Amino acid sequence: MDLRELRSFCAVAQYGSITKAAEQLLLRQPAVTLHIQELERETGVTLLDRTKRPVQLTPAGIHLSELAKPLLKQIDSLPTETAAYAQQGKLTVASTPEMSRNMLVDGIVSYRETYPDTRLYVRGGPLPEVLRMVRDREADLAFVPINERFGDFNVETLFTNERVLLAPHGHPILDQPIDRLEQIAAWPLIVGGGGGTRDNPSHIEGKFNQSGLDYNVVMRLDSFDAIKQYVSKGMGISIMPRVVLEPDDEENFTIVGLAHLLDIQQVGIITVRDTILSDPAQRFVEILKKTIPPHISPQWP
Repeated sequence: MDLRELRSFCAVAQYGSITKAAEQLLLRQPAVTLHIQELERETGVTLLDRTKRPVQLTPAGIHLSELAKPLLKQIDSLPTETAAYAQQGKLTVASTPEMSRNMLVDGIVSYRETYPDTRLYVRGGPLPEVLRMVRDREADLAFVPINERFGDFNVETLFTNERVLLAPHGHPILDQPIDRLEQIAAWPLIVGGGGGTRDNPSHIEGKFNQSGLDYNVVMRLDSFDAIKQYVSKGMGISIMPRVVLEPDDEENFTIVGLAHLLDIQQVGIITVRDTILSDPAQRFVEILKKTIPPHISPQWP
């Protein structure tokens, strides 16, 4: 039994005319007639009383119509129902605190508004914990700074983000253009964001070590907000990703871009290697791209 035959039959039942049914189905009348004949041959019964005008259903035809109409309605709803189901589901996104606060907020809000039926969870933690969540499949994906330690993950770089110097207004380091690492190493330094140790140095410390420079880290803090407070009190200067800056930070600090001295930071999505993102996860990435902060450089076509 062919769906085209059922559609033609139900249309004839609805309009009481093979001609009108053909017009509604955008078919030629002989095609509809053939569909009805095939359906009668397959069922072994007469479905239409062709002696009456408008065409009327036989008792067997009425019974088949009652069975076929809801069936066709369900079939016609399959694309819509499937699309609606794909918009549901569950999505867990993991990220480091600075990324969650400064880059994910607009994307999370937009995603919830666009896909309210998806259960969206956001989990934060230090980078090693975030990597563990993804590896153990407690999170579908993570949004993190990208580095060379991610060899066992799928990586999609979404943004690049320069590192900047944060100093109090009027600090002596600002008396001349900053074009050498020695100028930064000469001042007390506050590092953060999981800022490292002597065995696992932060990015700026690694650069100092490569250049054989002496430097003085006076504080290691987990919070960029805490770093900003201490910098504002004159306790030191700091190097941080531009993305962690707030709109009013330029009022409180002098901010100097260091792309000419330090590596550009990459930020992106990581997933377990050889896995395919679910529909909710793919939609989240697309929304994330659209809500990129204006000072970040996108890395997609």
